[in-house]
Amino acid sequence: MSVRSISRFCVCFFLFSFSFSALAISYERSEWLPKWSDTDRDCQDTRHELLIRYSLSPVTYTRANGCKVDTGLWLDPYTGNFYSKASDLDVEHIVPLKWAHDHGGAGWSRAKKRRFAEDIDNLWLVDDGRNQSKGHKGPDEWMPPYAPVGKIYVQRFISIVEKYGLSLSRDESRKLRSIASEG
Repeated sequence: MSVRSISRFCVCFFLFSFSFSALAISYERSEWLPKWSDTDRDCQDTRHELLIRYSLSPVTYTRANGCKVDTGLWLDPYTGNFYSKASDLDVEHIVPLKWAHDHGGAGWSRAKKRRFAEDIDNLWLVDDGRNQSKGHKGPDEWMPPYAPVGKIYVQRFISIVEKYGLSLSRDESRKLRSIASEG
């Protein structure tokens, strides 16, 4: 075998290995949450169950069948603001799905990914614009603008990370534990 052949083989092997590993770790939201489920089959999916559960006042529905929440009263823990229209709120993953994917969840089964995505302990109702500003970031890169909730947010984040056996880097762990213990 010539040096040229060996070089081509090494380049092809490297490219194949890189392509394979890139495919193996790519994040697809649909693997985690294709859509909110209705596990109790009462026509209200997880989003609407949360809206009902956390409303501080009786909710109204968009239709008489009571499947979709229209109004209520919710406190957004990230801003400290109150909202009365369900459409102004997003269901927020305290530990974002992509963050979980990148920190140990990539190899989970679809069923475990789905359990994680719809785990009530990992869900908050928040202003839709605030949720979008957070994106896939963890607390080392993003904190709620409403300071009084910061410590609680980090404590819940750590709790979910531990519950699912996700990995924190040494720096992430140090920073989060410091924030969680402030008080």
